[in-house]
Amino acid sequence: MRHLRHPVRIAMLALFAIAAVLSVVKVSSATGVVNKADLQGNWQIVLGGFTGCGQSTEIANVTLNSSGSGTGTVKTHGNCGDSTETGQTFTINSLTTNGSGTAGLSCGPSCGWAFTIQVSPDRSTMSLVDLTDPGNYLSGTAIHQ
Repeated sequence: MRHLRHPVRIAMLALFAIAAVLSVVKVSSATGVVNKADLQGNWQIVLGGFTGCGQSTEIANVTLNSSGSGTGTVKTHGNCGDSTETGQTFTINSLTTNGSGTAGLSCGPSCGWAFTIQVSPDRSTMSLVDLTDPGNYLSGTAIHQ
């Protein structure tokens, strides 16, 4: 009988551990088709990499409308110095039902980037990577605030 207690204790401990883990897992209620209206609101975009101006980091705060376009401020820190550009546009150009697509962000006079994007299923984050602009090698993340 003494030998049976140990496996039972281990099984009970494992059961409680699984229950504890499941109790803190947040299940997303947002699933299904992703559309531009889902992205409406404030976003903070953080980017890093190389631009036509050398190595830099950027942070943009933009507000999107239900059509997937909006404006905001882009702050840049890099080889060409620091800048703050207001009234910059961020536009979701294309978006498939699974959240993949393209977007553009302006960054000042004669400056702009084209991104391949992926929106998370719960619409809380978006990954961005510039794969098409010669001389620009940026990637980052946007958080829906």
